[in-house]
Amino acid sequence: MKKHDWLDERHPQSFPAFNEARHSVLCFELKQLYVAITRTRQRLWICENKEELSKPMFDYWKMRGLVQIRKLDDSVAQAMRVASTPQEWRERGKKVDIPLVS
Repeated sequence: MKKHDWLDERHPQSFPAFNEARHSVLCFELKQLYVAITRTRQRLWICENKEELSKPMFDYWKMRGLVQIRKLDDSVAQAMRVASTPQEWRERGKKVDIPLVS
């Protein structure tokens, strides 16, 4: 990030030491984010209620020109709507293989 001048010098550069047990939830969430980003076909919508939790990542994505931040309203809901047919649902259901956890 220094190479591309993407660091915000106003924020301290101290980070906690990585602890696998303590950060396992973070690792899981990052894996889920990776899957969402790499499997998206057209648009990926990420909603976050607490801005302070997502701000560092969104700031980075904004600097790279990769995201648009919008308030969640009816226009966003309309943009997310995509019509599908019963046949498309059947075909998609055949492709999805979700293991059951007992």
